[in-house]
Amino acid sequence: MRRGSWQGPTIAEIAAEAGVSTATVDRVVNGRGGVAPDKVQAVRAALERQQGPAVPAGAPSIRLGFACDSGQTFTATLVQALERVMVEDPGLSLESFTQPTAEVDPADFAERLAAMLSRCDGLLLVAREHFAINRAVQAGMADGTPVVCLTTDLPGSGRTAYVGMDQERAGSTAAWLMGRLTGGRPGRIVLVASAPYRCQEEREIGFRRVLRTEFPTLSVEESIHSSDDPDTAHATMRRILAAGPAPLGVYNTAGGNVGIARAIAEAGLTGTTAFIGHELNENSARLLEEGGMDAVLSHDVTAELRQAIAIIRGRLAGEPAAEESAAPARPLIVTKYNR
Repeated sequence: MRRGSWQGPTIAEIAAEAGVSTATVDRVVNGRGGVAPDKVQAVRAALERQQGPAVPAGAPSIRLGFACDSGQTFTATLVQALERVMVEDPGLSLESFTQPTAEVDPADFAERLAAMLSRCDGLLLVAREHFAINRAVQAGMADGTPVVCLTTDLPGSGRTAYVGMDQERAGSTAAWLMGRLTGGRPGRIVLVASAPYRCQEEREIGFRRVLRTEFPTLSVEESIHSSDDPDTAHATMRRILAAGPAPLGVYNTAGGNVGIARAIAEAGLTGTTAFIGHELNENSARLLEEGGMDAVLSHDVTAELRQAIAIIRGRLAGEPAAEESAAPARPLIVTKYNR
């Protein structure tokens, strides 16, 4: 599905063009290795045929800001994807500021964000809901700097656009998977969050709605705050599991999958307690392979970055505003068999 200003091919379209699986395409475009040279060449050739030039000829140079308040693993995923996109677009220069979830002071983050907005032509933003951050974005927008929110939205900020997954749909999908994995048995589900990110709140809304309507024997009895940190998530999950009874499942709306999986394993519940989380990366891929996670809800980060940058370029070129956030991406369900 193509959305907004981004006219590039989807992973499925590239796979069909190259005659390979979507998993192979994902490995090639994300630089994960393990793909035969002839398949790598086929994917790259298909991408070039379908995508064409990454940036229109003669596109002006822009100074791009990237500010990210997130867990370290997700931040690293975004940075790696952004580095790949910048190789395609030599007209970009980058200024970035990233900070782990547990270390963020929203007022300080907002000040640094305001300073970055004053220096940059456009901004990519991942941030929690907070009035100071919203005000900084509003001020930057008033000065003519387009801001695109990635993965988690800030609609109250007046941002230019949101580019990312449909988070309520992702939470609903996680609930449906959880209900199927637990086989209709009555019991509790542990829900994990980290901070007031809208994406996590929307995931929880979708998750609770589907459990309530389709799997009423499952109840959400705990909600822990992981700070998107594996050690924090591990320690808190251990306390919850020790208090018993063992939950039928764990749904992590946040980061820290490795810590949660470790706590489940230490309690002897791997394979018994279903575990569903978000974001496909090296850690979650390994957990899927080893049975530490059952499913991951993910999205195409690289394609989203391309779309977000295209939106910023469009605004700077004076293109009329469009409802860029009207069609967020559908979540990708990843298991050990299709990662």
